[in-house]
Amino acid sequence: MNVLQIAWRSIQHRGLGSLLTIISMALGVMMVVTVLAVHGLISKAFNDSNNFGYDVLIGARGGEIQLAFSSVYYLTSPIENIPYEYYLAFCDKETREQELKASIAYAAWQNEAQTLQLANGLTDGLSDSFFDFAFNTQQAERIGLEREGLFDHYTHTAVPINLGDFWVSPTGDAFRCVGTKPKFFTEMLVSIDPEIPFEFSQGRCFEEYNSEHGYYEAVIGETVARKSGLGIGDTIQPTHGDPNAVDSHIHETDFHIVGILKKTGTANDGALFLNMEGFFLMEGHAKSLEDDSVFGKAKTQRERREKEAFEQTQPDDDAENSSDAAEDAQEVVADVETGDQRSEPLQLEKREVTSILLRTYGGEDDDDVNVVGFILPPIINEGGLEATLDWSSFRPEKSQKAALAVNPVMTVTGLFTKFVDPIRWVLLALTLMICIVSAIGILVGIYNSMSQRRHEIAVIRALGASRQKVMGIMLCESVLMAFIAGMLGWIGGHTLTAALSPLIEDNTNVSVGFFDFAPKIPLAHFWGGQFLPEWLSSIAVSPEFLVVPGLMLLAIVVGIYPAISAYRTDVSKSLGK
Repeated sequence: MNVLQIAWRSIQHRGLGSLLTIISMALGVMMVVTVLAVHGLISKAFNDSNNFGYDVLIGARGGEIQLAFSSVYYLTSPIENIPYEYYLAFCDKETREQELKASIAYAAWQNEAQTLQLANGLTDGLSDSFFDFAFNTQQAERIGLEREGLFDHYTHTAVPINLGDFWVSPTGDAFRCVGTKPKFFTEMLVSIDPEIPFEFSQGRCFEEYNSEHGYYEAVIGETVARKSGLGIGDTIQPTHGDPNAVDSHIHETDFHIVGILKKTGTANDGALFLNMEGFFLMEGHAKSLEDDSVFGKAKTQRERREKEAFEQTQPDDDAENSSDAAEDAQEVVADVETGDQRSEPLQLEKREVTSILLRTYGGEDDDDVNVVGFILPPIINEGGLEATLDWSSFRPEKSQKAALAVNPVMTVTGLFTKFVDPIRWVLLALTLMICIVSAIGILVGIYNSMSQRRHEIAVIRALGASRQKVMGIMLCESVLMAFIAGMLGWIGGHTLTAALSPLIEDNTNVSVGFFDFAPKIPLAHFWGGQFLPEWLSSIAVSPEFLVVPGLMLLAIVVGIYPAISAYRTDVSKSLGK
């Protein structure tokens, strides 16, 4: 029999003791492998998507981590909203002009101009054209219709999002509703480096306005579709606010599912995306404007100008026309105060956004993207956006003007460094202690059996085995037990990881399978790696592949003493017992 066979027979001979030692070591290895695999894969998922498809995240003033948790991972509720105009600061001239013309201020000024036009008898075509030109020129100057956004030259794509609502499935699962624009899917990316666009497994992206569904279309993530059973053509009714809150209620608004995203491995898989125009029109989402003094000032100025216009009116017909126009202007103000315009988009001043996702660029060099992502947040945090609110006197009450801009990569990296990594090291320390205790168990088990096995060792020696062979048998026995325990623990760890995959995916949107291993790490990053040759230290391996060899090495260390004792066994004395 060779050394390995003899060692295996010895382990079998001490069946119960060997089994308990192997089980204790296997449990330790299972915990180590589980911690390494789960933490490593989740960390890799975060690191792979730490671009998030954008470089800057802008939201209400508060904590950076809270902003990331709410707007990136949809895990917490946002602190407050920020003015919709902040989004326009990152838009080009055409987009800003289109958005600003849907504002209360523009509508009021337009009706005021029509009143003055009729009151002054400007009815012929030439006068109308001249007046329209003058009015458009005045409005362009007043609200900056012909200007690009303040930070447009930094912006590749800017997308606003709104949070606050949920959808509760028939099974009781609550999914976050995200109000956004179609370009969230058409112009934004899942990841910038490498560039991974959004794709649909079924259907299409929602449209800003659809002839069949109006403003009420939605897209759902892969996890939502899988867990809820929603499909193309189904409708949902979002719940206003936290479903567990006392004041929450279900909106009586149907959103039509028109698309299902392909799996992205991000928080987007567990969200429902609503057309922002429909989101704004739901009950309770339009922001009430400031107190009546705002409207009082607007009305007073309008009435004064109308009175002056009437005094200059000569023909009676023109006066009648002026009166009609004045009534139209008053109706516009009344609509502003009371309007719930379901057929038209919500007025700009009544809008707020939770946050803005900003994909930046600084030039043709790809490195400029990161540079802008780092230099722009300080500019915004110092109040760079507040100047964009001067164009209109109509402001939402309780609107938070102070904005916070962060680089999401730095925020998430800091979160892992400060909170997650220490927890991982504590767990690894505990599991390694279990392995060490189990290894000591091997030492105790083999050493305690030495007194009972001295006669067996002496017989082996008498049959011609050398001291070195006897010592090798003891070490082989220790290493064999460690190898068996390590393999059982490795298999058990991956089995546990696969079993926990649904729970992990529900909370992190990261899928973990049986054959998913902890990400590779260069050997230079391990303890003692700095002493390795450069060619060897640069080799990357998964840390879980080092667990079993490390345990076997530990078994050799703890098995040396029993092996030495066997080596020193006196054959003559032991044979006489």
